[in-house]
Amino acid sequence: MAEWTLSVSQLNEYVRRQMAGDPMLRSVRVEGEISGFKHHVSGHKYFILKDDKARVQCVMFRQNALSLDFSPKEGMKVVVTGSASVFVRDGAYQLYVEAMQEAGAGDLYREFERRKKKLAGEGIFDPALKRPLPAYPRAIGVATALGGAAFWDIVRVCQARNPHVSIVLSPCAVQGDGAAEDIARAIARLNARGGVDVLLVGRGGGSMEDLWAFNEEVVVRAIRASAIPVVSCVGHEIDFTLADFAADARAATPSNAAELAVPVRAELERNLAALAGRLASGLKAQLALARARLLALGASAALTMPGKLLTGERRNRLALLNQRMNAAVGVSARSASATLALLYQRMNAAVEQRLRAAQRSLALARRSLDALNPRSVLSRGFAVVEKADGSLVTGTESLHAGETVAIVLRDGRATARVEAVENQKAETQAGNGL
Repeated sequence: MAEWTLSVSQLNEYVRRQMAGDPMLRSVRVEGEISGFKHHVSGHKYFILKDDKARVQCVMFRQNALSLDFSPKEGMKVVVTGSASVFVRDGAYQLYVEAMQEAGAGDLYREFERRKKKLAGEGIFDPALKRPLPAYPRAIGVATALGGAAFWDIVRVCQARNPHVSIVLSPCAVQGDGAAEDIARAIARLNARGGVDVLLVGRGGGSMEDLWAFNEEVVVRAIRASAIPVVSCVGHEIDFTLADFAADARAATPSNAAELAVPVRAELERNLAALAGRLASGLKAQLALARARLLALGASAALTMPGKLLTGERRNRLALLNQRMNAAVGVSARSASATLALLYQRMNAAVEQRLRAAQRSLALARRSLDALNPRSVLSRGFAVVEKADGSLVTGTESLHAGETVAIVLRDGRATARVEAVENQKAETQAGNGL
């Protein structure tokens, strides 16, 4: 038999043709539960069809999706008709769906609805329990995965809107076994810590299975029990979880949650300046009105009273009253402006003080990490000795003459041979007659 060598693309194309030649695979009906549903801007629909033992990637192109008389949802059971083939570029086997009809709700969807009904009956989702978010937060707490995209999206938006707002991360798992309990613990830690004005709890988007931890009762109850207002930010705009219903506010994405929680500092400064201007204008208007009334009073007195009665004493009293009124209005204006300026200075001072404290804590943490870094020790002339099996040499009792060891230095490794072994403790004991 001649030996054939195929390229990857030739192999994938051969498999595609073999599948295309199978009459059953050209038109097959498959029942399963929708997972990871995505509606592309092009109109194409991408999703996974699964049962309790297997799953298959599916795509439904726009021209076929236009014929649907319902909106496919995460967790919905459907029956699809289409052809099974291989996408040659990726070598991926998938189902090209031409038609779809409902077959009932999936297991996860039914469980979601059951829990939602139960918790709603307990009043967990009562709108009257929802609290307003603080208008001027000094620190926000974040419960999400350490180093995840959701956390860095929140940091980016907060820094852009007001870099003086502190961000406190309480890391937790957001997917998989034990994630729900971990999220609840993260919320409790932020409440116990204090000094946090609002909590952001969530993660990026995903399938219904990926987001399921936020449908667990332990998370819902932890959100409702929080003494700090909570903004849920789980998934993308089309994804809803039970955590969204329990939170004081719901954001479509982590970035949107940061926008809800943190006001723009520049806007606050503009509003403060506008209020100061309105106050000054109002005081000026009151002063002008008081002057006009005073002048009208003087004119009226001059017309109705004999000239000889409008003596110098009355003119002096009228002038003194005018001076006192002007002084009172001026003091009020200056007092209001001084109060606004003092509030602004105090706000800036508090923000700067917190920023300096955070910078000192960061510098101290960096120094501690540097001190614990093995490379820092090696750079001071120390070395690490390893045996042939990679284990560390911590004393002479593990060495033998003639053995080969590796010496790890700051900038590389060296191989050495043990010529002799001297045990200082044994020699000391022998010298003491022990």
